Amino acid sequence: MSVEYVAPVEAKLISMREQYQQILRSQRRWSLRDLFSTPELDIVEYCRDLTPNRFGESACREVERWCRQHRIWLEPGGAHYNSMTPYLHPNTINLERMTVIGLFNAILYWLNDTVGRDRHAHLSRTQQQHARATIDRLCAMLETGNLPPGPVPVEVATHEFLQRLSLDADPRWLRNTLDSTVAHLRPANRDQNARALGQLLDVGDYIALRADMSGMYPVLAFCEYGRDTYLQWGPIAAAGLDTDLKRLRELTVQIGGLMNDLFSFEKECITGGADSNLIPIILLNATDTTLADAIEHAAALVREQLTEFHALRTGLTARCAGLADTALGIIIGEHIDDLTGAVQATWVWQVRTARYKSASIFTENHEH
Repeated sequence: MSVEYVAPVEAKLISMREQYQQILRSQRRWSLRDLFSTPELDIVEYCRDLTPNRFGESACREVERWCRQHRIWLEPGGAHYNSMTPYLHPNTINLERMTVIGLFNAILYWLNDTVGRDRHAHLSRTQQQHARATIDRLCAMLETGNLPPGPVPVEVATHEFLQRLSLDADPRWLRNTLDSTVAHLRPANRDQNARALGQLLDVGDYIALRADMSGMYPVLAFCEYGRDTYLQWGPIAAAGLDTDLKRLRELTVQIGGLMNDLFSFEKECITGGADSNLIPIILLNATDTTLADAIEHAAALVREQLTEFHALRTGLTARCAGLADTALGIIIGEHIDDLTGAVQATWVWQVRTARYKSASIFTENHEH
């Protein structure tokens, strides 16, 4: 349930940023490792064995060359987002597929960093109208495959990407993945701040919206493309594993989006002035809650998701090993490994990238 956006919400946002400055001056810092870990599950140890894809460096070079050619390379952000793909897709089977996945991510990140939800409020009215028109045209292209007349560079790039992807992608998977991408693009590239919406989302509604905005559903789909092995949900349901596997996928998406909210809180909400983030959503929906309380509450939600993910993964893996249909068990097991890799990458890449480094209140983000 949402509530109307009113002046007290604005006042709490001002107070949130004042509290942040006080915490920063006090030199208090939270360790995200400590916030996300439990005695049974240390996030660093859980992610220690993640190795970026062996074709990653070559693919990243080709993606940068291609993006520069199509005039959608961002400085200085391009190197940061480009480096993410080999972490998210460690099991991709060859360079061509690794490169295609990188092109997809590059297009999404170019949109995120130019017209995305935390950038939209900083655009002029004319720029916002142009951004909405571009997103509408891109979504139409994903639905029809047709390049619109008078295309801008990102549309030309997307059309070429689609042609390349369709050469070796499973047709049913391709249709579902493009539909999932449309479902991501529309909410991810509009102003989702409370003032623009005219309302404040509650925590549950925000988490549901964040799942679509995160782009993690297409990420999981591209894990199938990367292996050239596609999930068949009929046999999975017949084996009685569909409910748990879908929940594991849902947890992977939620962890990806909400863990990012903590890493990106300062970049988006303090520097960028946004409030479409789990920390301010918690703060604004509660009475007598401090910023410190909201940070710890947000981290607790992620920690609970990580705990559930690990327990569910362990159980599902054991059930796959006992399947009479060993081929099905292998396919599901590989997808579980891909989901685990996506969760690990969410932590590892955000710790290693310079994208979120600053004079931070979080140890892992603090720029020494």
